[in-house]
Amino acid sequence: MGTTRREFIGQAAGFGVMLGAGIPLLQACGGDDDEGGAVTDTIGDGLEPEAGPLRVFNYADYVNPATVASFEEQYGVQVEITTFDVDAEAITKLANGSVDVDVHNSAAPNTLNRLIAGGLLQPLNKSYLTNFSNVLPSFTSPWYDEDSTYTVPYTVFSSGIAYRSDRIDPAKVEEMGWDILWDPAHKGVTSILDDYREGISMALLRQGITDVNTTDTAQIEQAGADLAELVDLMNIKVNIEAYKDIPEGATDLAHTWSGDMLAGVWYMPEGTDASVLGWWYPPDGVGVVNNDCMAVTASAKNPVLAHLWINFLLDAANAEENFGWNGYLPPIKGLDADYLIENEYAPENLRSAVLTDEIIALGLRFEPLDTDTDRVWEETWSRFTTG
Repeated sequence: MGTTRREFIGQAAGFGVMLGAGIPLLQACGGDDDEGGAVTDTIGDGLEPEAGPLRVFNYADYVNPATVASFEEQYGVQVEITTFDVDAEAITKLANGSVDVDVHNSAAPNTLNRLIAGGLLQPLNKSYLTNFSNVLPSFTSPWYDEDSTYTVPYTVFSSGIAYRSDRIDPAKVEEMGWDILWDPAHKGVTSILDDYREGISMALLRQGITDVNTTDTAQIEQAGADLAELVDLMNIKVNIEAYKDIPEGATDLAHTWSGDMLAGVWYMPEGTDASVLGWWYPPDGVGVVNNDCMAVTASAKNPVLAHLWINFLLDAANAEENFGWNGYLPPIKGLDADYLIENEYAPENLRSAVLTDEIIALGLRFEPLDTDTDRVWEETWSRFTTG
């Protein structure tokens, strides 16, 4: 069971200024085969797969080794996984050519425009993606990639409140919503995500502001002031460890990702039933929904194999096997709450942590911020975390 992805994703806050300052994408290979062999046109139909090895670029521990082995067996090739720690690192390494990979397995929607503008991805040929029809409707033409020209979704997750229902009355969580994170009755046992977009957005939502990409400096700074209250009021923990802290009882209440609670079932101490895990997401469905994407790199030496890899992970059975190991839900038809609960991937009490297509479609999304706005967000978060 992988945890490194959860450890790494929170570090992205420290790269906010780096992303805003402009990564050298214009130095990346474009469409000139004489300058690095990059391809920004769609590959032809009906091509034979290359001999490999297929080179995948991914967060550590974010794909099931058994799923990798199944692909290797089916296509008679080896898969080599090169890892990155945070999204900014992935973009930089792709841009400066320091990695040689075929598939970017976890591209972030809010920075995808940089990869496309830099000529770092090639358009997909859907004739190889026979399982694309398995994708939930919300992702057939997502906001960040019209007609899924460059990407298909890998995982999807929402941001909400995880809690121990044997210590906090679920009715209280439902009544208070985001306000419960400011309830001193839970001082010392409450945490929020160590991520500048997530943390400030949560404070904005508490104010009733649903623009999680706001450029209004006053709104951003008020969210920062509200977060600052948590230091003394709550002795707040700022981390990304709810996936284990809530199940193990080190924390009673946490602002976190739905995927962490679905994975949290596997961190329950012996003798403690997963029925004590609780999950709250805004009942009106107005909350943050995020996802990771798969794409073929412009410099791919094995573009056909890369398409086949993506198609393999879109297969319902393979997606289910992969989810059963990494805990983050693939947006694939049939892997709904009823199915996952019936097959004991999730308990009934975490039903709302399994995203429906309706929740995904209604969810708020992190869009790219301009340089100046991103700096305001980053500096506001830095003042909160450093005091």
